[in-house]
Amino acid sequence: MSKKLISSRKDSGLGQKNRREFLKATGILAVSGTVSASQIKEAPQDKKSCTPGCDYDVVIIGGGFAGVTASRDCVENGYKTLLLEARNRLGGRTFSSELDGNQIELGGAWIHHSQPFVWAEKERYSMEVDETPGAMPDYMITIENGKQKILNAEEVGVVLEAFQRYLSDSRTVIPRPYELMFNGELAIAADKQSARTRLDEFDFPKYAYDMIDGYLGAAGGSTPDNMSYLEALRCTELSGGSFTTYMDAGGRFKLRDGTQALIENMLNDARPEIRLSTPVKEIVDLTSQVRVTTARGESVTAAAVIVALPMNVLPSLDFSPPLDSKLLQATKEGHAGKGYKQYIKVRGNHGNLFGAASSKNPYSVIGTFQEGDGYTIIVAFGADTTFDPYDDRAVQSALSAFIPDVEVISSTFYDWQLDPYSKGTYCNYAPKWMTKYDEVFARDNGRILFAQGDHGEGWRGYIDGAIGAGLKSAQRVKNLIG
Repeated sequence: MSKKLISSRKDSGLGQKNRREFLKATGILAVSGTVSASQIKEAPQDKKSCTPGCDYDVVIIGGGFAGVTASRDCVENGYKTLLLEARNRLGGRTFSSELDGNQIELGGAWIHHSQPFVWAEKERYSMEVDETPGAMPDYMITIENGKQKILNAEEVGVVLEAFQRYLSDSRTVIPRPYELMFNGELAIAADKQSARTRLDEFDFPKYAYDMIDGYLGAAGGSTPDNMSYLEALRCTELSGGSFTTYMDAGGRFKLRDGTQALIENMLNDARPEIRLSTPVKEIVDLTSQVRVTTARGESVTAAAVIVALPMNVLPSLDFSPPLDSKLLQATKEGHAGKGYKQYIKVRGNHGNLFGAASSKNPYSVIGTFQEGDGYTIIVAFGADTTFDPYDDRAVQSALSAFIPDVEVISSTFYDWQLDPYSKGTYCNYAPKWMTKYDEVFARDNGRILFAQGDHGEGWRGYIDGAIGAGLKSAQRVKNLIG
């Protein structure tokens, strides 16, 4: 991945406008070749396709967790499998990296035992997890009248009770969170209502209101105005109907060796052929086989193709026959996840803290990610479109509202909006999205199958949802081609 999409406080001080224009202009350079990811053993090249007249049994487009899972399972099912990834790395919207020698995750990071697919993979490969300190805070803070407010024990209780009241409809509205629209009219009503509109129906103290507002913004990568109430209830019920387990699921446990280690374990278990730096341009269903053509004009054929790309990227591919017009409308509209996650190294040890404030702030949620000798790494989330995470002074000012007199040493974040192979962060559905588009995302298109963490039931938008989508697509391939 081109590091031009990664911001670091130690970079040269390009202005906001110039830097953004530069990044948009340069994009990501692709280099041709068939290569393997770091630490992944190469696949045997002499395996023959089981399908007469095809180069491969299965071609999978997209090397995030959905594509990698589908690739592994297709190989284990006996199919000659090719995995095509546009970037020069695997992982999709997960991205293990470092900040001043400290391991961080620039994309998806956290997993939880309420997430069945990813936790099963963690157990399968005997992977260890670490806990993020801010998920079990010693103290909670918010911003009141532009200044830090440290909550006392009574106020913490008020906030937790308010959160639980706000989300208390989850069991009634979504009794089956893997069948999101099962409860018909109640689910549709919650889908049509924004998370903000529902929040305004409660008479919470302002500090509690602001903390719920901010947490919802961070959870949805947007603001509560651009998140349906159904979305807020979905993750709550998936977590067992409790706000505290919802918080744990979204930010407590992370893989000790990073998300990249899980990718490597999965592909070393069953090795497809992998071509990195290979964006796809066209997918044509020829009835008896599918032809895939890359951006460089190279073509391969397969009995089935699994498209494991983010929703917002689908319009960049040409499909024949064309995709359903309503599906194209949905992908062009795009999901509402457009927030940012930033890691900030600050001087001093600040303990295990969690902070949330109005989503109108540059950072709506912050928490302790890691502490070291004389420093703390804070992870911060925001959805303020006017805020520039590239601006060092803006970062210092935004964090100072939570932690007065804080001294920022360095910071980094990855701009998923500018990445042409993501065009957004984790998936969040805006109000009325499920009502309008749920049906068109629930079906494949002939020999072209879809496996995307941005669609489907359960933990959509999380690593777990992507793995689940990959597992299910591999099974559908088996059903299709035998």
